[in-house]
Amino acid sequence: MRKRIVRGLPVLILCCLLLIAYSQSASAELLAGVQLGYGQTQYAKFLGENGESHTEWSSSLWARYPYEDLLFTASYQGSLGLQGFSSSRHLAHAGLSYLFLEEDILKVYGGLGYNLVSAGIPTDDDKKHTFTGHGFTGQAVLDIAITDELWTSATVIAAPWAKWSHNVAETTHHNIDSSSAFAYKLELFYDFSEEFGAHLSLLGSTYKVPAYDDVGETRSSSVSINLGVTKHF
Repeated sequence: MRKRIVRGLPVLILCCLLLIAYSQSASAELLAGVQLGYGQTQYAKFLGENGESHTEWSSSLWARYPYEDLLFTASYQGSLGLQGFSSSRHLAHAGLSYLFLEEDILKVYGGLGYNLVSAGIPTDDDKKHTFTGHGFTGQAVLDIAITDELWTSATVIAAPWAKWSHNVAETTHHNIDSSSAFAYKLELFYDFSEEFGAHLSLLGSTYKVPAYDDVGETRSSSVSINLGVTKHF
């Protein structure tokens, strides 16, 4: 039950942000978008052995809502393996940041959030290993307005003490030490009307699941390029 609540948290926050936008006037600043992406995941270690890399496609949903000196953000990305490799990966995040610096075209935010990482990896013995990590994060967001229509954003998210679990053969192991999970996002926005825009982004993430009992450590990194549309509410 607890895992379902954690998984649904970013989606719930996305819905709340949309409701806030509809309750505001036409000048509300909520920005939301959807994207499709293509990328690669690499396992430097998988259960203690050298892993492999595979390609994947992804879809994502996100929203951000600035209110005075605060910035509310929420995002979700789900990925599936290609070329016959039936892996899955989920990355969800919700955060609240404070505007620490505003100078000319530059805005710098910093704050806290909550992160969820989940990865399902099949093995040759027809077993699927699922690693799930969640925990509080620190985050930094940098926005640069190039023109009235064109702007960029960079986000760094760090969860240094994510709590991990490992599920295999319908058995879940929780006796795993905390470890790290990181994510970054580089984005380019172009507003081609008052309501709609185009959105190009590069999203990367990395995590480590420590060894426990007789199970070796797992280390993974992923990167994807994503293209989508945005809407101002």
